[in-house]
Amino acid sequence: MKREKRIKIYVVILLIIMPGFLSGCWDSHELNKLSIVSGLGWDIDNTGKVTMTYQSIIPSEIKGSSGSNGGGEQKGGSQLSAIQLNQDTGSSPYDALSRYTQHASRIPYYEHTQIYLFGKEGVQRGIYPFLDTQARNPVSRPKALMVVSAEEKASDILGIQDGMENIQAFGMAAEIKLSATFSKYPEVTVLQFQNRLLSKTTAPIAPMVGIFEETGPEGKKIRRTRVVGTAVFKGDRMIGQLNERESSGLLWAINEIKIGFVMIPEASMEIVSAKSKIVPELQGDQVKITIEIDEESNLVEYRGHQDITADLVHELEKGQAKEIESQVRAAVEKSFALDADVFGFGEAVHRKYKKEWKDLKPRWDDIYSRIEVLVKVKTHLNEIGDVNKALIKD
Repeated sequence: MKREKRIKIYVVILLIIMPGFLSGCWDSHELNKLSIVSGLGWDIDNTGKVTMTYQSIIPSEIKGSSGSNGGGEQKGGSQLSAIQLNQDTGSSPYDALSRYTQHASRIPYYEHTQIYLFGKEGVQRGIYPFLDTQARNPVSRPKALMVVSAEEKASDILGIQDGMENIQAFGMAAEIKLSATFSKYPEVTVLQFQNRLLSKTTAPIAPMVGIFEETGPEGKKIRRTRVVGTAVFKGDRMIGQLNERESSGLLWAINEIKIGFVMIPEASMEIVSAKSKIVPELQGDQVKITIEIDEESNLVEYRGHQDITADLVHELEKGQAKEIESQVRAAVEKSFALDADVFGFGEAVHRKYKKEWKDLKPRWDDIYSRIEVLVKVKTHLNEIGDVNKALIKD
């Protein structure tokens, strides 16, 4: 029943906000003729064949489903579900997409597509064909999230019902947004990915999602999804990935820190605010980048056994700054190893040195790994709580 109620809530919300979009050529289509595509998966095999996987919401399957098991309704001996998974294979993304309309009984509606999910083979071969198709399609969603599957196929993940979210695409989008809010991994829309690609020097990135198992009630194994890394691209091909620490370091550098925690051996600090900027300097072909970070936080946990004095607060601030710098350094070193400018250093140079950039841009790949990077971090501990005396002293 809980699963059924959640599905109903999702669909009711969609039905409330959809009328604003159902204009023009959509006026003649009733809701019971629509298939609301919540997530779209893209896989490619070693022969170049493209498989599109659609996770869709069928509004007409919600009504009268209270007596069924799992949110569907019994008709003709078969279980009909409000959430459906369909696949089509073609010679190209557009070919696969067009095949869907040849056999589907409902019109695909993309206004609420949450994610575009890419399988391993596809990102290694290159996703330009998909990006081109989406850019030329008037019903594509530039604000949908780009996601890379850590499993072999995108369909492996879209097919999971993890018990937390029955509309897997909605749940995955929420999970990615939450990880970005807590400053662990980036949240990247199709438009942001395309803009990085168009810059020619900034490496595109996207969060990676994998599958893990946990033990649920009564020892039942439950498969869930989790954000596990940041995919790094060179052009339209994935060339490597950042782990959680490196991903956080990237977010610090590109001014994408929102909230979260900084952990050092003796204390935990909750981030209140953070700002950063990339400052380039150019001397001939030698590029120097300074990443300046200003952060404010509150002390939420102290594991030491000293009274919290002004000197100790200063030491905690220094320890926090050192940890933030270490995260940024980890991201910089990985980006150098991949030879991928995930930070947009090239664009920062371009903005400040427009004339010189014309000569630097064609050679940026050679210049990038020789950049000198300085990281300057200022931290300020705002609140330490009501307790400044150690409860247990050494």
